[in-house]
Amino acid sequence: MSTGTRKIIFVPGIRPKPPVEEHRAALWRCLLNSVEQGRPIVAASMQQDPDAFQVVPWSFDFYRIHQDFAIDAPYLEQMLEQSGPTQRDLRDARSVSRRIQEWLYLMADRMPGLGRLFAPAALHIRLKEMNRYFNDVDAAGTDVRNHVKAALLSAWQDNQKVMLVGHSFGSVIAYDVLWELAHVDGVENMLDCFVTMGSPMGLQYVRSELRGAVATGTRRFPTNIRRWINIAAVGEVTAHHPALEAMQKEMAASGWLEEARSLSDVVTFFRGPDGLNVHKCYGYMYNEDTAGVVADWWGS
Repeated sequence: MSTGTRKIIFVPGIRPKPPVEEHRAALWRCLLNSVEQGRPIVAASMQQDPDAFQVVPWSFDFYRIHQDFAIDAPYLEQMLEQSGPTQRDLRDARSVSRRIQEWLYLMADRMPGLGRLFAPAALHIRLKEMNRYFNDVDAAGTDVRNHVKAALLSAWQDNQKVMLVGHSFGSVIAYDVLWELAHVDGVENMLDCFVTMGSPMGLQYVRSELRGAVATGTRRFPTNIRRWINIAAVGEVTAHHPALEAMQKEMAASGWLEEARSLSDVVTFFRGPDGLNVHKCYGYMYNEDTAGVVADWWGS
């Protein structure tokens, strides 16, 4: 349990993850290194309270397996040797092949019957996993959300100011949890800062399945978020959608957000065995934009 006044709760995305302590240590290391480059005093403060960073280990219960961290470990070291993206990273992030892949994903989202015939195999796998969550097959969705709720409620019970970070599909899970806490569970606590990274919530299919999607009035959105900052990397294929930014603006206009901000030109540069992976969680945690968001919040 952290004895500090702040808590950063990280909700991972879909697919199996490494054992939680390995995953947490790697993500925290990425974030600290990034903050230290621009804000060393803040980084020193963060280092004094390592328990302030928590990863919600929902993926093992969902998949019953762990990813082997050794697969990513050498590539993580290579990334941390860089202080920023190279020209090669920028070129690959903006490549024609990525634009084609983005188009395929968009087609699958907008025209499900026709589009999914041409969608990448990975998309079909992800859709199956998302459907299991959305349809609460064997209470899988409920169990996942309960993991996140437990972390939030524990931090609030300790009177900690919380930043909830959702990466990829983890942003969907985090959003659903906030909606349930506000409209089902009757929890009155306010989340200080919600950060979404590489979020697919702009996709029509995902938006239609979000908690509150068919509600009206005050029950449509979570009403317990003070600030929402969305971060999308250059080269993402599912995270660059104006619909997500429109959601933020609508919530802000309704008075449910004090701040709604979207950072859509973030450059991440994690390279794995298949080359540049702009969506990787380690890359999102190790870049100057994320570091700035976290450092500003930590020092506020």
